[in-house]
Amino acid sequence: MLDFDSTQCYKFFLVEDNPAEVRLIQEAIKEANLSDIIELDFAFDGEEACEYLDTAKLLNKEIHLILLDLNMPKVSGKEVLEKIKDDPELTDIPVIVVTNSDYKKDMIECYRLGANGYMQKPADFKKLIDFFVSVRKSIEVRHKLSIYFIEKEYYQDLDIAV
Repeated sequence: MLDFDSTQCYKFFLVEDNPAEVRLIQEAIKEANLSDIIELDFAFDGEEACEYLDTAKLLNKEIHLILLDLNMPKVSGKEVLEKIKDDPELTDIPVIVVTNSDYKKDMIECYRLGANGYMQKPADFKKLIDFFVSVRKSIEVRHKLSIYFIEKEYYQDLDIAV
């Protein structure tokens, strides 16, 4: 968990190969009233993500949260996750795997590799907005990005026990 000033801009990095999904996430951030405090950068494949992360390190660019798809071209999401968690300069960045995969094996493997959270891509836009509302609540209530709080709020809104 990282503490933040409530006026701070949060830097999120989205790794997603589907431009339509990127656009939906951008819209969900707006709908959740977060567009004034979240700056979203994105990469369309795992190789581009690795290059972005290497550049971010060189430029001392802060990243507060990574949203990572698993099934991507060039370099898989699991390989990107492994790179992040094996790098001392990146390992503390929280990573939430956001994927279409419902294979328990994928979830277990992602947690083994150091993922901080794992969720299936919401089936509808309202649920995606609900996820970002949970992010907003974490910032407002806890004054920090708490993956536990975000997941608890999000799944509570969906009536799913965590």
